[in-house]
Amino acid sequence: MNKITLFLFVSAGLIISPLTLAESASPWTLNSSIQRAMKVAPEMKVADAEIGKQQGKIEQADAWPNPSVSLQVDDSLGLEDNSGDYDVTQLAITQSLPFGRLTHQRQEAEAGLASAEAQRRHQQLLLEYKVAQRFHVLQLTESELQLAKKRLEQASRYQNTGRKHRSGDPLIRYLTPLETMRLDIVLQVAKQTMEVAEGEFNEAAASFKALLGMSVDTPISLTALSSVPTPDQFNILENNLQLHPAIESEKKNISSLQASVAVAKSKRFEAPSLTVTREEGYYASRKQDSTSVMLSVQVPLWNRNNGRVTQARYMVHQAQADLQQKQRELQTNLHKSYLHLGHLIEQAEHYRTKLLSPAQRVFTLTRKGFKAGELNILTLIDANNTYFDAQARYFELLHEGWLELAMVRMSAGQSLVTNTPMSNNGEVK
Repeated sequence: MNKITLFLFVSAGLIISPLTLAESASPWTLNSSIQRAMKVAPEMKVADAEIGKQQGKIEQADAWPNPSVSLQVDDSLGLEDNSGDYDVTQLAITQSLPFGRLTHQRQEAEAGLASAEAQRRHQQLLLEYKVAQRFHVLQLTESELQLAKKRLEQASRYQNTGRKHRSGDPLIRYLTPLETMRLDIVLQVAKQTMEVAEGEFNEAAASFKALLGMSVDTPISLTALSSVPTPDQFNILENNLQLHPAIESEKKNISSLQASVAVAKSKRFEAPSLTVTREEGYYASRKQDSTSVMLSVQVPLWNRNNGRVTQARYMVHQAQADLQQKQRELQTNLHKSYLHLGHLIEQAEHYRTKLLSPAQRVFTLTRKGFKAGELNILTLIDANNTYFDAQARYFELLHEGWLELAMVRMSAGQSLVTNTPMSNNGEVK
């Protein structure tokens, strides 16, 4: 290997990112997919930006209004001493006094920040469920693709029935032209199934890669579909429901709106202002300086601004009603999903033991009997279709079970990564 070839080889190796190497090194799991999505998803960046915005409100909540300075220049002194000059005759500084307002503003901002943090945790749960949906769909389509390959391979073997082995030895079974046509139909059906499975897998893979911010050309492999684990007991999930980030976000939002009522009350009238004035003029035929202090208070004769307070109060009522609605929806979804998940787990296990395994044994025995001339072509085709259809349906049941398990955990406020409730600091317990 010359130096130029070695240089190009090393350069090509440096171009490959560590992330690409990691992606192709091991199959993707649900946990690794969620962790990748958390890093690249714009939804989380939006949630982080909302937290930053609320932190800015806290910084601004304690800030006093800036004072105003006025400067008056006139020729009153010049007229008094017959010089005709213009001089600075008055300097005034006015400061608004927001007493009783800053505390409520800070309480409102702090509750808003807590609500944004809880909303971020809720957004994380939604993103985890979205990743789980696409991950399990890709698992299903990959399993169906592998099954379609097996079906096509088996259908291709039927074409050698009644002919010769690769070794040259003839098979026992002879096929009539009608039987050959029926086996050709089985082969064409297997080819069509294979094409459909490839298309569905490619579509699912494209959606999955897009969500994870991966290149379309990146090779990908997943862990195989497996049996769905049994979830926690319903009473445990129901008790954890009160810690759901969506409910926590609504509660913190109510606290923020309640503080906004106090803010609205404090802003019914303009804050009093204090003005300190320094003037220069002639007093007793002498140029002298004078200082004055003035306190300005708005007199609420015509407008008491009660509308702001009323609006703020009804926003609290609206948020409280939204909280009740959210609690009802989560409770209902959790109950329905938990029941459905239990049925799916039982159905998948029953399907595996009572249908899939017998169908596999019947298929094996039918092929042997057909080759020996003991069974007809219709029995073989029926056993073939029964087995592969049962396998496909079993994959669908596993897929539905995993999706329902993700829905149960999301409805209960559990992270799909650790399967534990989210805590108030954004981590999992």
